[in-house]
Amino acid sequence: MKKRKWIWIGSVILLIGIALGGYLMERQALGKLADDEDLRIGSSILYDALMEDKDYQDLATTEFSSWTIENEMKMDAMQPEEGAFNYVKVDEMVEMAQEHDIAIRGHVLVWGEALPAWVQAQAVDRTSAERILKSHIQSIVTHYKGSIDTFDVVNEAYHDNGTLRDNIWLRTIGPDYIPLAFQWAHEANPDAKLYYNDFGTEMSNEKSEAMLEALSAWKEEGVPIDGIGTQMHIDAADPRFSKERIAEWFQRIENAGFQVAVTEMDVKLQNLNNGDAKNIQAERYGDVMEVCLDTTACEAFTVWGISDNYSWVTEKESPDGKPLLFDENSQPKKAYHTIKRKLLF
Repeated sequence: MKKRKWIWIGSVILLIGIALGGYLMERQALGKLADDEDLRIGSSILYDALMEDKDYQDLATTEFSSWTIENEMKMDAMQPEEGAFNYVKVDEMVEMAQEHDIAIRGHVLVWGEALPAWVQAQAVDRTSAERILKSHIQSIVTHYKGSIDTFDVVNEAYHDNGTLRDNIWLRTIGPDYIPLAFQWAHEANPDAKLYYNDFGTEMSNEKSEAMLEALSAWKEEGVPIDGIGTQMHIDAADPRFSKERIAEWFQRIENAGFQVAVTEMDVKLQNLNNGDAKNIQAERYGDVMEVCLDTTACEAFTVWGISDNYSWVTEKESPDGKPLLFDENSQPKKAYHTIKRKLLF
């Protein structure tokens, strides 16, 4: 009887310990749990919200292990006049991130949009465009050497049909602007991880196949392209979503020798007219996190915003989009808890 009694007591203690351990882990922030999986979990960050909204700042500094600068590193903000770089806001964000042991993802060095007016006037041929683009890339990468270790170098260069998007860099330099951008960034900081970033590339399609073929060819030629960022802007009503196809595509990227990152995930709800919207949103987030955790090369999972009141979907598409992990009152949603469970178990 005594032996059975002690076995019973030991079992109860073990169950209490497991329950307490699970409770304590559930109380941990996403970033801490992701660290245990050797994964950076991040959010895009807006300067004004970070500096002016205490709830936003609290979530930014406690829940995430990585920040992506959402707007303040784009060319029109960073270099509004030729040669006059404006580092003030990004420097403040970097300093705050360092205080909280948060990594920064530099976004973005080369894009066909968010360009200051002077670029159109000054980039008139290949020589002038190369000079402008090289100076822009290397000035920023050099300035943040030691404080930003990952950059989205080229952003959204492809159409859905797999052809290159028309932009001033393609018109003046040609397709070579893409590999040149990576080479210039690498020259400025050989230790930085350099990514190509695009939307609509989470599964095999015309766009993603053309992208992967071109990036692989450049990589084989020695161009320092370390990874591919797939943005993962998802419409919860889109019937094409497939966890299995995403997993297959991530494995294709890994097999091609690249690291992979989920760089801008959100799941908008405005086109889903049923009472199960929040559950479907949570399922989509959970599925993508699971794929990332199951893919050895997946090193980062970033949500494009923190709370629903600071989302491009809410601002530009619909107030009913509600695409993020925290609601407009900064409270965690089912999607948040789903991601946490994936990290826990």
